Amino acid sequence: MRIEKIEDKCNQCLLCVRDCVAGVWRIVDGKSQPVDIESCNRCSHCIAVCPCDAILHDGLKKDQIVRVSRNNLNPEVFRDIIISRRSIRQFKDTPVPRDVLEKILDLARYSPTASNDQNVSYTIITDKKLIEEAAKSIWGLVSRLYDKTKKGIGKIIVNVTGLNNHRYLRVMDYCQKQTVENGRDFILHNAPVLILIHAPRRARFAADNCNIAATTIINYAHALELGTCLTGLMNMSLWCNSSLRRKFGLPQDKKVYASLVMGFPAYRYTNTVSRKKPEVQWL
Repeated sequence: MRIEKIEDKCNQCLLCVRDCVAGVWRIVDGKSQPVDIESCNRCSHCIAVCPCDAILHDGLKKDQIVRVSRNNLNPEVFRDIIISRRSIRQFKDTPVPRDVLEKILDLARYSPTASNDQNVSYTIITDKKLIEEAAKSIWGLVSRLYDKTKKGIGKIIVNVTGLNNHRYLRVMDYCQKQTVENGRDFILHNAPVLILIHAPRRARFAADNCNIAATTIINYAHALELGTCLTGLMNMSLWCNSSLRRKFGLPQDKKVYASLVMGFPAYRYTNTVSRKKPEVQWL
């Protein structure tokens, strides 16, 4: 890897030194110089902070680096995106164009990762039959487990533990009826797209990296008039169901830490929603 400074462009502001957390850039004889090049984690901060375009770094793609347009950084627009976003569980029967999905994934790669590992990867399922099969498989297991809570030892356990009052158990009779009568999918919501977000199994902060990427996808999708919903039961199923992992062709060395469905919402929300105040401790 080669990192160099173009001396006749440099204004000696030393921002590259001040902002380099890896200690690659240091002050030598009063000037900034790349010293410990092997410690560079390719975070791009030196190039991003340099006001003079005075740094050459062959470990980074120059064509991806553009000037920041401050006029586009509108906090009110971002606030509206956040407070108007909803978890969508009713979708139109309309496929999401591949170029739109690629546009979303292209932005997701800018999500922060620990130590700039950039180790988040994706499996995108648009095969409606495959999505339906996975949903039915998971729902079948959930439904069978629920049926066991209504008699015998299962009923005794949920009564003793107080789980009989759990909101998910209380609604199960209704959900089972809706599934049979209306074909309602309470797992993947008849969505046209399922996105599995994974990272190396033993990577540090892998779950954090994947969920940050998921948040980026969710908010950008909403700005593109798409809807999403996180699907925790899919995560749990993939952790313990090797058959389902094989069906999705998941790499053996990767673990799914976040999954979500996506599509065009069946209807729009006219208003924002109510949220409780955060619990905050000031020190």
